Amino acid sequence: MNNCSSAQLSVMDVDGAFTRDLEDNLEDSHTRADQPCMQNFFVMRHGHRLDDFDRKWVYTAPRPWDPPLTEAGKMRAWDKGKKLRAEGWNITRILCSPFLRCVQTAVEVTTALCLLESSSDSQSSRGAIIDPSMVKVSIEYGLAEVMNRLAIRCGSIPPQGPSTLEIAELYALFPAGTTDISVQAIWPKLPSWVETMDAAHSRYSSTFQAAADMFPRENILCVTHGEGVGVSVAMRQRVHVYGVDYCGYSHAQRPIYSFSSDSVKAGEFELLTEPDQSGVFF
Repeated sequence: MNNCSSAQLSVMDVDGAFTRDLEDNLEDSHTRADQPCMQNFFVMRHGHRLDDFDRKWVYTAPRPWDPPLTEAGKMRAWDKGKKLRAEGWNITRILCSPFLRCVQTAVEVTTALCLLESSSDSQSSRGAIIDPSMVKVSIEYGLAEVMNRLAIRCGSIPPQGPSTLEIAELYALFPAGTTDISVQAIWPKLPSWVETMDAAHSRYSSTFQAAADMFPRENILCVTHGEGVGVSVAMRQRVHVYGVDYCGYSHAQRPIYSFSSDSVKAGEFELLTEPDQSGVFF
């Protein structure tokens, strides 16, 4: 079967947009071949968070519920991005939670996925030479942390709930040319405080499905939190997910038979994640 995004690279312009004529050609080629293309959908947890390794950080942080990554966390995210690139999944679309640890994880993965061949042996994202047209990134509030004290345990939280950096500040952290601010958010703002676990699970599953349907011709990576990764597995199989490593990720795949501006004809997602092999334990 065809890979949706491998065909897509030939029709993406420098702004990440698609032209109508080339979309028609792509649909015609799928019809002629009489076979679907396959859409791959990945969901990754963020890397190592600073407050897990520096317990005093929360006492002086302006937003103690929103820690950055450690340097080891950034390196792990970079390595995971290079692994996904080397495996040839051709991820062209990334959506990420607005919490800083997820944005920093997405920055590292984006850089790794956009590496030019001449820079493919780079040991870190610093100084890496990239082609920013290869991946487009958007902030998605539907991927945010579960908004309750079971998930956000720091002592001092405003009555209205946690906040994140302004969205313009978050986009500024990404490599130039990789962001796509034209994407309509699935959730336009942070979920309300306080959120039940059932509501959070429903939010994650609906966000994943909406993201897949929004970009049916692309392979997608969502960068979110451990609970979100667990939902991405449990919604595909009736299993109990009991742990997700930092930068652990799930992988699902579905056939896309046809698509238009307002509809997608697709099969069901099949979970390809093996227990324990991608940092997800179930």
